[in-house]
Amino acid sequence: MNSKQKHIPVRLAGLGDGVHELLFTVSPAEIDLPAEFQQELAVRIDLDKTHSQAALHVFVQTAAVYPCDRCLEPVTIPVDTDFRLVYAHDNSAEHGEDESEIRQIDNNDPVIDVSEDVRDAALLCIPMRRICGEDENGEPTCKDAIPPEHNAETQRTNDPRWDKLKSLNLDQ
Repeated sequence: MNSKQKHIPVRLAGLGDGVHELLFTVSPAEIDLPAEFQQELAVRIDLDKTHSQAALHVFVQTAAVYPCDRCLEPVTIPVDTDFRLVYAHDNSAEHGEDESEIRQIDNNDPVIDVSEDVRDAALLCIPMRRICGEDENGEPTCKDAIPPEHNAETQRTNDPRWDKLKSLNLDQ
C-alpha cells in the first residue's frame, strides 16, 4: 500500500466538536485486500470529536468469495464487522488509560487514514474453515457430492506402512 496516499482519509481539521458520520466506498485493491474480495467495501465511521481527541467507531461491510474446503465450489463469505479507534493529539492522552488503545496524532497532520485498520478487520472476519455450510445434523450442504478421494470417511483407515511400527514392543 502506498503510504503517502490515504485511501480512507478522515479529515479532522475543520470539523467541529461533536458527533459526525462519514461514509466511504473503497475498492478492495485500493487497500491491498486479496483477489477473493471482489465487492467494494462500504465503510461508515461514527466520529466523536473533542478538542483533544477523536473517537472513531468504524463499521465495515463487504463480502469475499473463497472455494469451499469440502467441494471446491465458490462460497460467498459476508464481512460485517466494526471496531473502535481513539486518536489523541500529542500529550493530550489522559493518564491511567492503557496507552496501547490510544494512538497519537500530530497537530500538523489534519488527516488520519484508517485504511490499514479496515483491511485488517476485513481479513480477520474470514474463517479458517470455509465451507458451503452444514445442516442441523452436521451434514454438509455442498451442492456437489464430496469426491471420494477427498472424503475422510471413505478413505482407508488402516495404512500398511504403520504395521511395522505397531509390531514394536514399547512396554519394556
